[in-house]
Amino acid sequence: MFPVLHIGSVKNILGVAGKSPYLFHFSDRFSVFDWGAMPDELTDKGKALAVMADFFFRQMEGADTWQKLDLPAALKETQTYQDFCTNGLSHHSLGLCDEAGHAVAEATPYLKVEPVAVPVLPFKDGEYDYQAYEGQPVKTLVPLEVIFRFGVPEGSSLLQRTSDADYCRAIGLTDAPQPGERFEQPIIEYSTKLESSDRYISYAEAQRVAGMSDAEFATLHETVTLLALHLKSIFARCDVELWDGKFEFSFAPEKNADGSRKFWIVDSIGPDELRLTYHGVQLSKENLRRFYRDSEWHQAINLAKHLAADRSIKEWKGICEGELNSSPEPLSPEVKEASEMMYKTIANELSKVCDGRESFPGAWDFDTLIHKM
Repeated sequence: MFPVLHIGSVKNILGVAGKSPYLFHFSDRFSVFDWGAMPDELTDKGKALAVMADFFFRQMEGADTWQKLDLPAALKETQTYQDFCTNGLSHHSLGLCDEAGHAVAEATPYLKVEPVAVPVLPFKDGEYDYQAYEGQPVKTLVPLEVIFRFGVPEGSSLLQRTSDADYCRAIGLTDAPQPGERFEQPIIEYSTKLESSDRYISYAEAQRVAGMSDAEFATLHETVTLLALHLKSIFARCDVELWDGKFEFSFAPEKNADGSRKFWIVDSIGPDELRLTYHGVQLSKENLRRFYRDSEWHQAINLAKHLAADRSIKEWKGICEGELNSSPEPLSPEVKEASEMMYKTIANELSKVCDGRESFPGAWDFDTLIHKM
């Protein structure tokens, strides 16, 4: 048995600190708005997330899947794409397993991974100190969430930032997008990962806090573009539209010929990291967010974050629960059932289309799912 190293809002990490392997235990918990574990659990969500994570890692590591990808000529000429066509995209997954770490083929909530270091950033005078990244570390989490967008659906946070013309130009937009607008190539944004709340930052600040060279930052940007297009192609085979999502990376121990660090894709890829639609209906955590967005609790979260920032402290949840006396209500039975089935349906349809098998026999098909949602 692997000891518990960390209990997160959604998944637990098992293992011996600093010793390979670790196990990701995907729980049935869920989180929205950076709150942590919510009152409900979603049955079999953990198994579905582990199955999907393993599926996407296997898809991305295969050089042949990159060779078959239909891409613009300019992207095919990049060194990053050529590397993927030869070696695939590297990741930290070691495959599905049971709680003892033994490889399994059936659905399981456990994924075995190569561990990466996650620095704890000192917080002083209202700012985080990223000195840990100045020494060019490897096998260490890149301190960024990298967000890609193929469009601007209802509820997209991009609309909150695009009134700034300079910001639009910096991310490759000539004009502020309108709700429902789609992009041929992904628009890429960066936010902090290791701070108490996600904070969108400029490309220059993203490169600086992560301690990346120009070559490393360019490689990361190309990797995100290619990975997003690959995911879009996979979902299109299921008649599902990919609107946006986020990736996490670590600095790999391997280096390029010029001495710059390569990257592993880490953590997981699934509906919690993506925004998907089927015939216009969202198939992502946005459905859970929408249930809570108009609640008094969500309003209290926003106030608590502002109060914490004014006081130069990072812990806002205690303000929300203590001072504002606000916490989330349970889901309605209908939203809970549909959310549980959403994870299993997506995993099942991906397995059927790409692997020719069912991961969750008895799961609804997409048409039934959107009718229930």
